[in-house]
Amino acid sequence: MIAGQAVLAMQYTRPVRQSGGGAMASRILIPAASIAALAIAALCWQPVMALVGQAATTSEALLSTGDGIDRAALDLRADPCTDFYQHACGGFLANHPATADRPVISLAQVQFDADLQRSLDRLLAERRPDDGELGRLQTFYAACRSGTLNDGVVVRRWLARIEAADDRDGIQRMARALASIGVDAFITYGGRPDRTDPTHYRGEIHSGALWADQKLVQKAFALAGQDEAGAARDAAAVASITSALRKHRVDRWDAARAENPRSLRQIEALAPAFDWRPYLAQARASSVRPINVTSPQFLRDLDRELRTRTPAELRAYLRWVFLFSLRGELPAPYNQAFGDLSPDLRPELHDVDARCRDATVRSMGVEFSRQYATHILGIPARDAARRLSETIKEEIVASIEANDWLSPEARRATADKLRRTDLKIGFPDIWPAVGHYPLRRNRFLDNVIAARRFEQQREWARVAQPRVRTDWEMKVAPWVGEGMAAARLVIPNGFPDAFTNSLIMTAAFLSAPRFVGDAPPELNYATYGSVFAHEFVHVAQLHMFGPTGLDQELWTPADEKAADARGQCVVQQADDYHPLPGLSLPGKDQFDENVADYGGVRLAYQALKKRLGPAIDKQDSSGTSPAQRFFYRYAQYRCTSQTDASLRQSVAHDGHAPPAFRVNAPLSNMPEFGRAFSCPAGAAMVRPAAKQCRVW
Repeated sequence: MIAGQAVLAMQYTRPVRQSGGGAMASRILIPAASIAALAIAALCWQPVMALVGQAATTSEALLSTGDGIDRAALDLRADPCTDFYQHACGGFLANHPATADRPVISLAQVQFDADLQRSLDRLLAERRPDDGELGRLQTFYAACRSGTLNDGVVVRRWLARIEAADDRDGIQRMARALASIGVDAFITYGGRPDRTDPTHYRGEIHSGALWADQKLVQKAFALAGQDEAGAARDAAAVASITSALRKHRVDRWDAARAENPRSLRQIEALAPAFDWRPYLAQARASSVRPINVTSPQFLRDLDRELRTRTPAELRAYLRWVFLFSLRGELPAPYNQAFGDLSPDLRPELHDVDARCRDATVRSMGVEFSRQYATHILGIPARDAARRLSETIKEEIVASIEANDWLSPEARRATADKLRRTDLKIGFPDIWPAVGHYPLRRNRFLDNVIAARRFEQQREWARVAQPRVRTDWEMKVAPWVGEGMAAARLVIPNGFPDAFTNSLIMTAAFLSAPRFVGDAPPELNYATYGSVFAHEFVHVAQLHMFGPTGLDQELWTPADEKAADARGQCVVQQADDYHPLPGLSLPGKDQFDENVADYGGVRLAYQALKKRLGPAIDKQDSSGTSPAQRFFYRYAQYRCTSQTDASLRQSVAHDGHAPPAFRVNAPLSNMPEFGRAFSCPAGAAMVRPAAKQCRVW
């Protein structure tokens, strides 16, 4: 996935290999994105308007030199054949030093944030009386920007309701009330992809909110008006409950353990202390259809906590879950506790534009995405990106068919899957339904809760409904909060969805500087194209899913072993790299993303070469060739200033390598790069033929 954006706990998951690099360990899947990757995403999404004057911010600026190279970002003292990242980005790094307050500064994000904010300001200022959706969007955004005393009243009203739950029946009723607005206290229930039937969603019970830092909980309770001793006592109870419930939580993508269909009676037997029938009746769940339980043992743990905890302890837990779930929309002082969260969880507290932009994505994501896609991005840009994507898809399929390290059967099956991968580029032609609940300019938090209530009803209504592989309603989890893909299109992102065999590139990713419709092709292939190809490599890596998204192993153990052997070169190159003195990269941990980087840039270049032919190496009036411009744009898309502390954290926790490695390592394995810059044999950016790494 895209560094700093993907999920960001997204649908892509990577297989856990057994020690020794053998077959899949029971096909267990874990999220590929890490806390550090999310942290970079959160930081990069913040407005950087103070930097806008120092970097190109529009498609016109991007193309002003005629070659798409940001001259201010260059360090001409650095030899491109020795350290191309420093050569392409050294000027930017010197002029934009990272600080403790802003530990990560990305050139591409600086450029994109300026364009995005300007576009949104224009959109939200437009007057289209006949466009009711735009009017509702503007009302919601204006309510967020203004803020009212009523928001505090709403918070106090909910907290008072929680405190009024003075017995176990009251706790259950309050949990159901919170569930109705998407605050999942003890469990979550909703429609999820059926792993046995790709044509329908199924009902699934999963663990609820299970995150709590005791000091932070105590601070949140104190800011909500509780005395110091009471806040400390209740925070300890919340931490204890959370710890107990986390013991047997199972990742819902873990096919080996998370598939446990149960009848209502069996579910009641697992956790008799939970009032299942009124809860499921509220969700309009069938009492006869089996429900998948991701962790039966979690329900047993929940039953024990509900039976043994006092009402006061359970109330504290409900209070915490409410505050944590709404942290991005809470008014001061309630939201101040969350400024100490890690960046992947922390809401924007200070910049009103960023805060309200995030809130609008979370609450009115479909409306926001549709307005942005249709009135700012437009169909021509989307169609141009689709055409470019298809050329890279063809290149990847051809590459798979020629990969002789895979068995013929695995090559055929993988190529067939990739041909049938559904490309969701930009935005859909058919959008999900939106709500028509009342919105008021002086009732922001009421608006938020109304939107959450509508989305929760949508989630419950998914159960047993048809599931179409080509629609955009799969759930994704970018750092601003989980939602449908079609509701998260103003977040620049790209990711595969294993359960539909789809590859999604959001509308916002199709804007400058990542994609410019009328730019020379080498610029778009270098940025959008290399990321698209990177994500498509992930699709190939997900060989445990078939062409329709069902669990279907496409490789044999021998193919697995061959892939591991082929990838050892990539692991070793990362292990040998030292971004700081005494700091090495974890080659095995970053293997999947590094393989996707290596393959992504190579395949994008090959697709461009097929399009341009011999002209790719010919210099024009700018003094550069399309090949050189491709490599410059690829590198400058990665230009990132980062503090040493942030870099160390990224190396420890992020599945992606640092930006310098993501540029230099893949390019040093491409003979085309050495030829483009006339690099001599033995140069650092020209690995000997016998040591060149290539998997895809």
